[in-house]
Amino acid sequence: MTTLLTERLQLRPYKATEAALIHSIISDLRVIFWRKEPGTLAEAEKILATSMKRHEESGMGFWGVFERETATFIGQLILQPLPETGEPEIGYHFKVESQGKGYATEAARKLLDHGFSDLSLPRIVAVVLPDNEPSQAVMKKLGLPYVKDLMKGGMLHNYFALDRADYAARHQVSA
Repeated sequence: MTTLLTERLQLRPYKATEAALIHSIISDLRVIFWRKEPGTLAEAEKILATSMKRHEESGMGFWGVFERETATFIGQLILQPLPETGEPEIGYHFKVESQGKGYATEAARKLLDHGFSDLSLPRIVAVVLPDNEPSQAVMKKLGLPYVKDLMKGGMLHNYFALDRADYAARHQVSA
């Protein structure tokens, strides 16, 4: 199992017994604020099964994010195909009490590097609701430029994309 470390965080694929962690994120409408109904445990179990299979096949999927010092679960990252385009999409969801601490930027930066350096992905994209100012700021910090608007899940999203060559030019990664 691949584990990625940052100064404050540990990122790793979810284990088979951790559907409840996913559920703690998808059932909180303060985190998944665009949904009308909280996610269910059955939905979390389905996400987990899909993610575990995807990790085995491609190294992509859902990643649990834990504080390194305390091993406390604080959120999740996603690196998976965007249904609308098939391109690798990066995303994140953090528990309310863990928001506003720079964790999303720190964790997503590490996963972005993993995607380009270890998985040799040619391009990574992100979609963000236009009024989600904190996530808009994270995209800017990560260096993902806005490209266009895109419909996802029946809602308009801002679509950001970064090519491997552009990432390599700014980091020590071969193009």
